[in-house]
Amino acid sequence: MKHKYRNYYFPVLICIVFCLCIFLVRHAFSVRTQTNASLPVTEVRQSFSFLNTIDSELSELCNGDLNNTAFFQELENRTNIHIDWITSLSNLQIQNRFEQNSDSVPDLIGAGNFSSIYGNISADDAIAQGDICDLTELVPKYAPNYYKIIQQKDIKDIAYTDSGRIAAVYSIKQNSQKPWCGLQIRKDWLDELGLEIPVTYDDWETVLTAFKERKGATAPLWISYNAYAQDESLNAGFGVSYDFFQMDGKVFYGPARQGWKDYLTLMNRWYQKGLIDVDYMTGNSIYADSKMIASGTSGAWFGIYTMPSDLSAKDQNIKVIAVSPPKLNEHDTLHIQKKYSISDNMFYISSECEHPEIVLKWIDYLFSDEGSRFASYGTEGKTYTLDKDQNPVFTDLILHNSDGLTFYQALKNYTLAPGLPSAYIDWKRELQCVPPSSAVMCDVWASTDTSYMLPVSLSFTSEERTRLSQIMANVNSCMYEYTTAFITGIKSFDNYEEYLNTLKKNKIDEAVQIYQNAYDRYLAKHSS
Repeated sequence: MKHKYRNYYFPVLICIVFCLCIFLVRHAFSVRTQTNASLPVTEVRQSFSFLNTIDSELSELCNGDLNNTAFFQELENRTNIHIDWITSLSNLQIQNRFEQNSDSVPDLIGAGNFSSIYGNISADDAIAQGDICDLTELVPKYAPNYYKIIQQKDIKDIAYTDSGRIAAVYSIKQNSQKPWCGLQIRKDWLDELGLEIPVTYDDWETVLTAFKERKGATAPLWISYNAYAQDESLNAGFGVSYDFFQMDGKVFYGPARQGWKDYLTLMNRWYQKGLIDVDYMTGNSIYADSKMIASGTSGAWFGIYTMPSDLSAKDQNIKVIAVSPPKLNEHDTLHIQKKYSISDNMFYISSECEHPEIVLKWIDYLFSDEGSRFASYGTEGKTYTLDKDQNPVFTDLILHNSDGLTFYQALKNYTLAPGLPSAYIDWKRELQCVPPSSAVMCDVWASTDTSYMLPVSLSFTSEERTRLSQIMANVNSCMYEYTTAFITGIKSFDNYEEYLNTLKKNKIDEAVQIYQNAYDRYLAKHSS
């Protein structure tokens, strides 16, 4: 009897297993090919306006219109979506006056222009007020590639608001990026003078003095125009940030701490000894001018990892290495360093946009396998080829451009320019323009931990944003003014209490409390 039933059910079981296999294969195939995009996005060409400011080099390269770049021309050909770029607020104002519509808001708004359009409000409040689209239900349906990527834990914290909404489309890096800028020094000078790589502040003073006296450097250490916008590299050794930071869960404002006074005291001494550029405050960049290094004016500076290869191209005798931030004592552990986000930009879709679903389909292409490679490397056979391991390798159109474009200028023309929203970007593409000796600089700068730094995804309510904007406008002005005055000696350190009292008068304690409240919310959210 048992054998009879077993023989009866066996064919049924085979059928069930067969059907299940077909289902699993189809399901696996659908997951595997989810990142394949369907092009064009729409059969009928659609146009959207996009407000996003761009840097001066890119603006000059494309004559103020990103549609003049090879990348966006090809993107339009592939997707059938045209973007009317508005690359500055002044251009938006001119356009609105021309169209006699002073209240017109672009369809898409880059993160840098959000507050200019909507004021200091949170994304949640902008959704509640009907200013921007709530993308929470739209993204899974119309941007499945992007949706899949932002489910990763470290990205989810950034891509979702405090209330769990999707308010913007973020540009996401495929891999976490180590610090790509930091302190650099001329190794050829160290070797020539018989000096060791400096570790402590005292070591640095010895080295800089030798650069001045024995190499004739008139600005041995190049520093930025405000003496602190250098990713914490010079002040970290004193245990303070130039901004808000935390220790054991308590938030502080670095420039109101004793460590900041100690830092300024050191910089004042170096200024008086002629170890830093006496005219540093007249500059406008946070990165050193390569001309000052090539000419021998400076022997140490703050720069990006691509600079050494640029310098050696001009003079092969110049040898540059990365150095860690200086410490008070050789064996100190530093906990202050700028945190690099896995996202560097985003854009919002205005509620005035008639077809947000088409916008999402358009941008989702740049999060697909094909679109992501296009955004990162351009067009196969033109800007890159594949090596034996199927990895993209830039052609000479990017690496040695015959029109005289630098690597980064070519990158901005033929691929999605660094910092523009939004795509799933392989930032390691940039390593192709530098030798391995320059790439390892990032490892040196990453030797400092970030345990005192606040999360990059810290968020504030609309009320907090507004109040912080009011307070920090005065605080930042005060801090910059007094920092410059103390370093240059215009003000004596006898006036330091005056500086601290001015910070208090400008409500710095209230700002610290706002940050504390935001950090407490962050900790509570991530402890559950």
